[in-house]
Amino acid sequence: MQASDAPFARRYLHGAWHAVRHVERVLADVGDLDLTELVVLEYASLSDLGPGAIADALRLAPHTVSRTLGRLASAGLLERRVAVGDARRRTLVPTPSGSATLARLHAALGAHLTTMLGDQHPERLRAFADVLTAIVAADAPSEPTSEVSGSGAAPSADRPRSGSRRP
Repeated sequence: MQASDAPFARRYLHGAWHAVRHVERVLADVGDLDLTELVVLEYASLSDLGPGAIADALRLAPHTVSRTLGRLASAGLLERRVAVGDARRRTLVPTPSGSATLARLHAALGAHLTTMLGDQHPERLRAFADVLTAIVAADAPSEPTSEVSGSGAAPSADRPRSGSRRP
């Protein structure tokens, strides 16, 4: 089977759809965050990326990230701080409550994955994780790091390309 085969594409589509639904169910059970909020808080916890870099990395429209950051800050899960050495730049830092929320959600997601995939051979799970990492690497303009150089980001699916209109 090759990645260009229709059966592979169907399995990918169905698997991605159901994987997202599983994560959404776990998030609904825990009741803290929606999927976008979780991923934005996760990226903020991994680095000192600013809002624009998070939008680029996640391929979300800047206004979507800005609203999400506002909700996270209002909920006391995230702080916006002035960047050291550049008063014009903002960095995002999870609060202790935000870090605790991430830890609780990671534990809930881990328990769900163990229940769902615990009977799989560890080597198969490592291969699955490698494929997920490859998907992220292929899509993301950059990995979350403490520094993001240049824009270089491809246009977002959430953001119209210049000169194009959304239907």
